Amino acid sequence: LRFASGGADKTIFIWSLHEKHATALVKYHHPDSIQCLAWNPVAHCLLSGTEAQYGIWSEQQKAVSKHKVNSRVLCCGWTPDGQHFALGHYDGRVSIRDKNGTSKAVVTRRAPVWCLQWNPQREDGKDVLAIGCWDHTLSFYYVSGMQRGGD
Repeated sequence: LRFASGGADKTIFIWSLHEKHATALVKYHHPDSIQCLAWNPVAHCLLSGTEAQYGIWSEQQKAVSKHKVNSRVLCCGWTPDGQHFALGHYDGRVSIRDKNGTSKAVVTRRAPVWCLQWNPQREDGKDVLAIGCWDHTLSFYYVSGMQRGGD
């Protein structure tokens, strides 16, 4: 069993849980406090977000690819099939990217994106992202960036 932790010390640990103790397997750093972490549900990849960047750690590559962002990442999450992820930003943007980090769509909201979650079940073959913002709105979007319904 593996899990990850990260916090204000700018450090991410990937742990292996044994019967009575945990062992740190991997340790890496970001230049800023860790804001969010999300495991890819089908691959051994960990997504992390900070004030200035996001990172993807891959067990296959034994490395972390780090990418700069223009606004603090507050939340992040993977689609159930692990092919896409979303980053919710303080400036109200949601960046939807493929598993390699290539931008697929950008959604713009009116307030900081406080939480987001992909629906575990596809709708008509499409992944649906729920976005909760600081202005008390809840909205839904497809990977394409197209809104499903209204706020």
